[in-house]
Amino acid sequence: MKRIIIFMMVAAAMVAVSCEKTPSNPPVEVQISLMLDGEIYAEDGITVALASQGNSASYEAVTTAGIAKFTVIPGLYNATASFRTTEGTTNTVYNGTAAITVVSGGENAFELNLSTSQTNPLIIKELYTGGCQKNDESGYYRHDSYVILYNNSDAEIDISNVAFAFATPANSNATNKYIVDGELTYASQGWIPAGWDIWWFDSQVTLAPYSQIVVAIDGAINHTETYTNSVDLSDGSYYAMYDPEAFGEKYMQARYPNPSDAIPSSHYLQTYLYGMGNAWPISDTSPAFYILEYADIEAYSMDDANYDRTENAKLPVVKVKNEWVRDAVEVFTAGKEADNQKRFPANIDAGYIYYTTNYGYTIYRNVDKEATEALAENEGKLVYNYTGGTDEVDATYGNTDPSGIDAEASIANGAHIIYKDTNNSSADFHQRRVASLKK
Repeated sequence: MKRIIIFMMVAAAMVAVSCEKTPSNPPVEVQISLMLDGEIYAEDGITVALASQGNSASYEAVTTAGIAKFTVIPGLYNATASFRTTEGTTNTVYNGTAAITVVSGGENAFELNLSTSQTNPLIIKELYTGGCQKNDESGYYRHDSYVILYNNSDAEIDISNVAFAFATPANSNATNKYIVDGELTYASQGWIPAGWDIWWFDSQVTLAPYSQIVVAIDGAINHTETYTNSVDLSDGSYYAMYDPEAFGEKYMQARYPNPSDAIPSSHYLQTYLYGMGNAWPISDTSPAFYILEYADIEAYSMDDANYDRTENAKLPVVKVKNEWVRDAVEVFTAGKEADNQKRFPANIDAGYIYYTTNYGYTIYRNVDKEATEALAENEGKLVYNYTGGTDEVDATYGNTDPSGIDAEASIANGAHIIYKDTNNSSADFHQRRVASLKK
């Protein structure tokens, strides 16, 4: 019995000794450096992940000066990093992936090369310029134009340096001196025209994810008090193109009445008139409307060196660089098929949308059905069977949103909408029967 006990004690001691032995593959230190364009991307706090190719083990570490450090068992791993930065309205997405082999007794320092892509989440959600019928249907009323900008992403963006412009000629069916032999002369020169003044924000403006901002182009007042078919632009959260000093004493008061008292003066946009006239002559029927982003647009629009006078020696346009353009919509006059001509080159907007004016119709962006349905938070919140288009009331030019999703009803139901953005107005927009501000 005594010998058995002694044997068991010896065996236990042997087991204890074997448990304390150093593993055959002890953990080793691994260093991963994020690289961009051949140089270390020396930022702190970026998450780098390691996933074993042999089992389900995974690890994460954050960078210090662009370097992430791990302690792992030797083997085969996949290293990945994915993150996003936002500057103004531009999101830059960084992605990197690499297969690495971690060894014992060697130097386990690796480089993870990052690739980048840029997205611009700021889009024109809606443009309303065509006016509506007067109460007695004796004519139309058109001093109630507005535009809605939308953050088409899940990250907050700064739109403080965003400005508003239109390409000339103002109407799509007007004579276009920029077209020579069927081509826009500026298409190969890297710019598009902006006539005849540019509007910009005069304060810090940010836009939350999947949210919008309304800018009154004409009259930041409640137009429905006089014309019931019109829209109410008096909400205190709205912004207003209102700078009568820019147009002098003869500014058009019908276009620029005193804004609603609810709208703070910090929400008034500013402009500089480098052309002629008493109001911003954006087309009611067929604007080539766009938004741009440039921090010093005020000084740029005042500099004669940036003007082009091809159309009129006394009425210059500003040459806006293509890379500043964030979004655009090209509108054609309904019924002028033989005369309508493009003002945007294909790299700005490859298509166009017909517009029937005077009936309260509006140009509204289509929903990206696949992307919107893919958002997990939208489960049970999307409203289908959209009937808000003009396909049933305008046999010639009417159309609707092919996604079938009722964007406004879905938003009211708590959904996040991702709108279609292909830089082609023919695919991205439809003519909505009622301005969205009237629901």
